[in-house]
Amino acid sequence: MSCTVQVKVLLLFGGMMIFVSQKAQAQTQNIIGTVSQEELLSRERIYDIYAQRYKPEKEALDFLKSYTDTVKVKVFFGNWCRESKKYVPRLIKIFQLLRNDYFEIEYIGVGEQKKLPKEFLKKFHIKYIPTVLVLEGSDELGRIKEISQYRIETELVRILKKVQ
Repeated sequence: MSCTVQVKVLLLFGGMMIFVSQKAQAQTQNIIGTVSQEELLSRERIYDIYAQRYKPEKEALDFLKSYTDTVKVKVFFGNWCRESKKYVPRLIKIFQLLRNDYFEIEYIGVGEQKKLPKEFLKKFHIKYIPTVLVLEGSDELGRIKEISQYRIETELVRILKKVQ
């Protein structure tokens, strides 16, 4: 192969790599700050697919449907985080099925360095992603950090049963 052909091949290959790299970065732009469930599902198609596939445990779902105290659930996640891609869609599915107005859900995207959004991370002492906080007023009832040993809906039930 001549030197000019080799250079052309290298330039072509290099240009393709830059294009692919830029396209991949555009698709994985970090979500930082509060985001609605609808926006999250539209920006992260994989969350929607995983949420549709998830089948929550019936007993836990029944308990959560019957829960009548107002609770705030703050979901700290990273769309860059493998565990978030696993757990957040499950939570979305659970809350879609609940249709319980006693649960106020807030999704908060966190940067890869876990420094943004600073006001939320500092206030709630978030060190692990994902973290799910369950609050009654400003009192923390419990939290689910990173990897849970139980199904996410079972963890929510365990937290809520402690306060009954």
